[in-house]
Amino acid sequence: MRMAPHGLLIGGVLSAALFVVSPPLHAQQPAAGAPACADPLHTTGPCPSVPGPGAAAGGDAIARGKAIFEGKGNCQSCHRVSAVGARIGPDLTSIGSILSAEDFTKTLTDPNAALRPAVFSIRAVPKDGKAVVGLRLNEDRYSVQFIDEQERLRSLTKSELREFAVLTTARMPSYRDKLTPQEIADVVSYLRSLK
Repeated sequence: MRMAPHGLLIGGVLSAALFVVSPPLHAQQPAAGAPACADPLHTTGPCPSVPGPGAAAGGDAIARGKAIFEGKGNCQSCHRVSAVGARIGPDLTSIGSILSAEDFTKTLTDPNAALRPAVFSIRAVPKDGKAVVGLRLNEDRYSVQFIDEQERLRSLTKSELREFAVLTTARMPSYRDKLTPQEIADVVSYLRSLK
């Protein structure tokens, strides 16, 4: 019997290991007795959406946060998540992959301190004298594109404006006195799950 060269044998084993067929993530079942995870891509360690010891009673933090986002917080009146909600604030569909829990907490409790240039709004007064305000999408030396408060995409030529200003204060309210610390933590959990 003839033996395969050592390098060929290792290469064959690695190739076989790379092409092992495993069921898709949505078809995989958690271990017996383990709670199902709300995140279908979470496959290792404890599920981040399952409250651990010391978590507030009342269910899942992500579900509670989503309920606050959609209800008491009235966040959908400005923000959009997965094609649901208004477009006058930043789209939050994948915000969880961008900001940390600390960033979210700061944004919810002190929006002006956490305001980033990427989400500045603008105020413009065209020659007709009717001021418009909206979320800046794009701006160059000659024009600005934004979504106004009626969710219309607008483009204005700067030379045709009486006034133009980039707003460096947040239009979002602070939730420091509107939500409890636990509610803020739950909303942060929900926003972190948006990836």
